[in-house]
Amino acid sequence: MGGASAPATPQTATAQQLVAEYAAACEKRPPEKVLGHVGREIGKLLHEGIDPNHIRAGVDRMRLKSLYPSLLPSLVNEAMNPPQATAGARRAPRPYTNPVDAEAAYGGQL
Repeated sequence: MGGASAPATPQTATAQQLVAEYAAACEKRPPEKVLGHVGREIGKLLHEGIDPNHIRAGVDRMRLKSLYPSLLPSLVNEAMNPPQATAGARRAPRPYTNPVDAEAAYGGQL
């Protein structure tokens, strides 16, 4: 009886819709062969259950960098799993400095 309602069902996107978004974001319409390839890659990703928002992010990266559609899965993965700095990451090398006391630093090995 209260005002509670069932959660909204998420909108599902189709490969055709995502390709249309991609084409609309381009300054000039890409060739059909490119659009077809993009559509096939998007279709595979959707079939895997990948969130359409991650696919959109990958498509945006692909468009901005003018990359080949075969790279779309990698770009989507990058959107899903952005690189993070880890605690065990290598430190940047320090530049060489001359020791003040070469005899003490190298133990007479020079």
